Amino acid sequence: MDGAHFVLVLHFAPACLAALLFFAGAGLAAVVARWGPVFLTCPALLLFKGVRRLMGERPGLLRMVLVIFGFNGAAMFLYMASGVRPAIPLAIDVLTGFNIAAILLLAGQESVFAPAPGSDAGGADRVAAGLLWIPSEKLTALCGLAVLLLELPCFWYSIALGVTLGREVVEGQQGYAAALSARGAAYVRLVLPALLVSALCEAVAIRGMQSRIEARAGYF
Repeated sequence: MDGAHFVLVLHFAPACLAALLFFAGAGLAAVVARWGPVFLTCPALLLFKGVRRLMGERPGLLRMVLVIFGFNGAAMFLYMASGVRPAIPLAIDVLTGFNIAAILLLAGQESVFAPAPGSDAGGADRVAAGLLWIPSEKLTALCGLAVLLLELPCFWYSIALGVTLGREVVEGQQGYAAALSARGAAYVRLVLPALLVSALCEAVAIRGMQSRIEARAGYF
């Protein structure tokens, strides 16, 4: 309970600030995607392509869960640990909002979830044989909503933990290692379990969306 109070209550205000800055970054991405300069979105798209390579063309649910959980868990811990100064996690917050919005706006649904042409690799046969589980449309939508309700607050609270970490270090309340250790313990107990559930939901949502896009494209 102490850990939950420390994270969810004491860091509620900085988490709200993180949410506002995140959406500010997303709004900036919308402007850039429409009017340019386009080169500002290149790092976001390169990051997306790198994660997709880790996934593979037709990843199983377990692989998707592990990649998503591993990436988000490591990234958010690093965002929190970046708080040697309060401004650093806040800058990362804005940049992350920009990158995520840029990916959603520019990558396009087809390129995010559909395999490259000619890369079916037996997907239709596996579906016909009942070897590939396809989530229902309702389950896909429910899991997509769960991802938003879990992953974004985890990110905002990770940023908030980094901001207060930086404040304590700057104000001399305690050293960086001690402050990070306390936040790391809370991160492991509260944030990581939520990210694991979110990763499972995201994998199911991706599987459901991918199957419907492939069906429209004639893969099966």
